[in-house]
Amino acid sequence: MTASDIQRRLAELGLPEGDYALHSSAALVLRGILDEAGDLDIVARGAAWRRALAMLDEGAVLDSGRQDLRVSVADDVEIYDGWMGDDADAVIGRSELVAGVRCASLADIVAMKERLGRPKDVAHLGRIAAYLAGRRHPGG
Repeated sequence: MTASDIQRRLAELGLPEGDYALHSSAALVLRGILDEAGDLDIVARGAAWRRALAMLDEGAVLDSGRQDLRVSVADDVEIYDGWMGDDADAVIGRSELVAGVRCASLADIVAMKERLGRPKDVAHLGRIAAYLAGRRHPGG
């Protein structure tokens, strides 16, 4: 999913603003750190979580993620009521507005990727480090 795909898919989901934050790779795409993400990982609370639960009537599936409840929508969206044991309110409270979308903070994304340590996470951590270095030293 490119940045425009992500924006389109979020609009289709109709989640109430302020009650969700995009996490993981899709949040890196909106920041321009990655070109594409495989899916959307979303942390939701309140009205957005209620909307996610309403999607169960539309064919979504509810199950337990690693540590949180997860609503899977089609094969491209997972909506969680927390993130790896962290409360949704806390994640959303630390989120940042990126391209008009609430996204998990880079610190939260880095912590998650360091914790998981999968090959793709290690590669993403390198891209994040390069992005941050470029922001500190624009133009080289």
